[in-house]
Amino acid sequence: MKQPTSARAPILVLLVGLIIGLLLAEEFKAPISVLLSVALIGGMIALYFARHPNLQCGWALCYVLSAVSCFWAYGIIRLPTMPSPHNQALPAREAQLSIEIERIMYPGQAYNNPSGLARVLTAPPLSRINPGDHIYFRLKIPENLASKNRDNSHIQSGLQLTTTGVLTPILTDDSTAKNPKFETYLTTLGVHYRFDRTESLEIIRTPPVFAQFCANMNQRFQQTLHLGAPEQSDLVNVYIAMLLGRRLELTDDQTQRYQMTGTMHFFAISGLHIGVIAAVIAQFLLLIRIPYIVRPWIGLPLLYLYVEITGSSPSALRAFLMTAFFWLSFAFQRQRSPFAALIGSALLVLAIDPIQLWSIGFQLSYTVVASILLFGLPLYNSLTSRLQPYGWRPEEDWNPRERITVWLVDKLLLLFAISFSAWLASTPLSAALFECIIPGAILLNMLLVNLVALVITGGVISLVSASLFVPELSEFINHSAWAVIHLMDLAVIHCAQLPGTSLPSVGFSPILSYAILGNYYVLLLWLHRHPQRLNSNALWLPPLLIISTIAAVYLILR
Repeated sequence: MKQPTSARAPILVLLVGLIIGLLLAEEFKAPISVLLSVALIGGMIALYFARHPNLQCGWALCYVLSAVSCFWAYGIIRLPTMPSPHNQALPAREAQLSIEIERIMYPGQAYNNPSGLARVLTAPPLSRINPGDHIYFRLKIPENLASKNRDNSHIQSGLQLTTTGVLTPILTDDSTAKNPKFETYLTTLGVHYRFDRTESLEIIRTPPVFAQFCANMNQRFQQTLHLGAPEQSDLVNVYIAMLLGRRLELTDDQTQRYQMTGTMHFFAISGLHIGVIAAVIAQFLLLIRIPYIVRPWIGLPLLYLYVEITGSSPSALRAFLMTAFFWLSFAFQRQRSPFAALIGSALLVLAIDPIQLWSIGFQLSYTVVASILLFGLPLYNSLTSRLQPYGWRPEEDWNPRERITVWLVDKLLLLFAISFSAWLASTPLSAALFECIIPGAILLNMLLVNLVALVITGGVISLVSASLFVPELSEFINHSAWAVIHLMDLAVIHCAQLPGTSLPSVGFSPILSYAILGNYYVLLLWLHRHPQRLNSNALWLPPLLIISTIAAVYLILR
């Protein structure tokens, strides 16, 4: 039997303290000097208690108190301040702002109006916005610049410019809002103003050389993925969206059916993409006999380059940090623990950008991966020990047919365990934040995850082939990828037509969803404290908790 995944992560207490501290900082403002004093005193008492084995309970309490107080103060300093109700109630007004673009969300090639997130550099005193605040912008590119760059490739991260436009507050409770979900997403990122209808544009500083290189490589990658594309086919849209995270390439019908079936996450550069590409790089470095201690120092820069070329979305950066923490354990020859790497990356992400705690993507990423590690892999071990075909016979006596059967059963059980555990963690958040429960996602993700990994692997080989001036090989691999994507699309279309694939859950409380998840992970950690429980019927308590609670609330809401 395979060893269960270790749930030992000493810095988990720090992460819990960081989360509680940030939540308190969002709701309550306390004197920073008082909080730091409490943190210092609590830390000193914790050190004293740590030297006395009979005072371990007091040590843990003081340690947590010190961590919460410290991160409470940190949150007050780092979290963006909410605009005053008076400022948000004022009508839209014109303002001249100097901004630095941080993220492009929509290139806007067709109408010369790229949009994204930017940091304010300078603003008029009466503009209701301060330097350092973030805005959502939509630029109108002047004709002279648009004629030189028809693809708007000059609008990149790091570009600083001055322009005059209309500054409008973002109100999530505004009934006239065209896209209330998107505006709610912006406010969770600390963005409370929209800046559009610009009239003039003056470039202060061009993007850094590295940003320009990444933007140019992104354009080249798109051209490579188009090689040999059949006319009037939407498969290329899925291919580009999957490899480069450009979900805007999808048609409305494609977007709708992938959302309905809970498979839209395949088009965000996240853990699956980074994991597959990291595996491809690792296998190549193994093939050319690079020592395993050296491989992370070669593979991680290449992986980070891919993240930057695809736009360095928050989900991609989170996945890269998860991979980096785990892969670097090989370089430093430390004990490898995926769960500890996950906790370390979450701690680093929140320390760098505390507002990520309120991001739905952050919450889904870490809850799903934690569920796979703490429940999915033990479930797989338990299922293989109980459902192994021909387990009563020695392995050397198996014939080829029996070996193939065992291999297929093993892979199916692994896919089920991963898909089921991911569904368990995502369902409470999906029910509350997206107002839908998608039972069909369990089976569909089992069917698609290997196909998606195959497409990503093929896409990486195609991009490398084009970079090595072998476009014929790239075109051949692209056709193979489109054949796989066609199968994926058919599976999604048929699954979306099945009854019960997606169930509405309007009115599901977000507080209840977080409470369910909290109890779920507490129960999992309790099971991992005694590994023998993972091999007993107690392993089914966590999914029973999720499913029974979700089902009861769903019936009440109906």
